[in-house]
Amino acid sequence: MIAGGDATIDLAQAALLIACIEYPDLDMQPYLAQLDALARRVRASLALPPPDIQPVLPPDIAPLTVLHAINQVLFTEEQFRGNQDDYENPENSYLNKVLEKHTGLPITLALLYIEVGKRVGIPIYGIGLPYHFMAGCSTPEGMIYIDAFHEGRLLTQQECKDYIRQMLRHRIKFYLQWFKPVSHKLFLVRLLNNLKRAYLEREQYEHTLAVCDLILALTPHAATELRDRGIMHLQLKHYSRALHDLIAYVDLAPDAEDRYEMQGHIKAIRQMIAMMN
Repeated sequence: MIAGGDATIDLAQAALLIACIEYPDLDMQPYLAQLDALARRVRASLALPPPDIQPVLPPDIAPLTVLHAINQVLFTEEQFRGNQDDYENPENSYLNKVLEKHTGLPITLALLYIEVGKRVGIPIYGIGLPYHFMAGCSTPEGMIYIDAFHEGRLLTQQECKDYIRQMLRHRIKFYLQWFKPVSHKLFLVRLLNNLKRAYLEREQYEHTLAVCDLILALTPHAATELRDRGIMHLQLKHYSRALHDLIAYVDLAPDAEDRYEMQGHIKAIRQMIAMMN
């Protein structure tokens, strides 16, 4: 999927492929059909016919009208919500579980919003703010930001800044690029990083390794990801693979603060391989 370039990545299908880490026999079709059904309900509420293969909204329908219609279906009728009680649960990162349980993380609920919007006919983008992922939609008045974790509340850029500062309880310097749409690849990397953290906390190293493989498929030259995958291989006693990744990390990041620690791992792995032979 990623070989064809960023624009060819279908985020819903990619997210369901990620879920195959936990659910290897997952049938994606019912979940894609569920997204289609949600979009049909939104279009029906706007008195629009069912979507074509590439749905387009009539020009006389304002974007805000569409966003309110999406909010009505997703958050009022279906009661999708942020999982604040069990935030670190890996299930929050799986689109199939989000669609089943109607709870998720900011990024997976933003993904839901983006995919329903796409099927309705309105472009909605991922917005990678620090500590809180949102969606965004361009309107004649400017970009509006959608907090899908909090029932689709619509925010201005300044309101986003105020919310992040309130959440962190201290001032933070904001950069304009944070408010720009992220690429599909970076969207998936952020989703995978959430999942990676959840698996690491549970010491589920096989699953963490699978996540590292996917992150490196998206960002093959990310030195820290090579390091993390090497450590996972080491935890799982895959010594040759660990050695390969850690050597590559030290080569790519010769000035890294942890280079001596990694060189120590490399030395120890070589000794273990020599003893095994």
